[in-house]
Amino acid sequence: MGEFLETTFEKFIFKVKVGYLYSQEEFWANFQNGAATVGLTDFMQKAKGDVAFLETVEPGVEVKRGQEIGKIETIKATFGILSPVSGKITEVNPEMDASPFLINHDPYGAGWIYRIKLSDPEGDKAQLMDAKEYFEVMKDKVAQEAKKLYG
Repeated sequence: MGEFLETTFEKFIFKVKVGYLYSQEEFWANFQNGAATVGLTDFMQKAKGDVAFLETVEPGVEVKRGQEIGKIETIKATFGILSPVSGKITEVNPEMDASPFLINHDPYGAGWIYRIKLSDPEGDKAQLMDAKEYFEVMKDKVAQEAKKLYG
């Protein structure tokens, strides 16, 4: 299943999948064979709540890193899906229409959102954080959320 870095706050366990790369905007990319599978981080899916609906763009669309390529609607908020990579969308997870909750149940596996054929893999990698870097950023975000709750 792969290795994870984990931190706990109250009843929540936040996981970061080792081997994936992460954006500041809370999306991950798993690079393989000139393409990347893209999804939402475990931290963000827990922070935003249960996913109710996804609005996605169609395969064939060219995207740039940081570009909004859809929306995620949860019980708490609606927010944009910001691509962590540049390239052409080749596939949208076919399970998302019927089962958007897969993002909550398995954010680094069955809950993937897009597959994108990369146009600038080295440039993308240079802009993203590895698991250890992102883990430190995520721990800071967890601490900030705790501060909001408890002062």
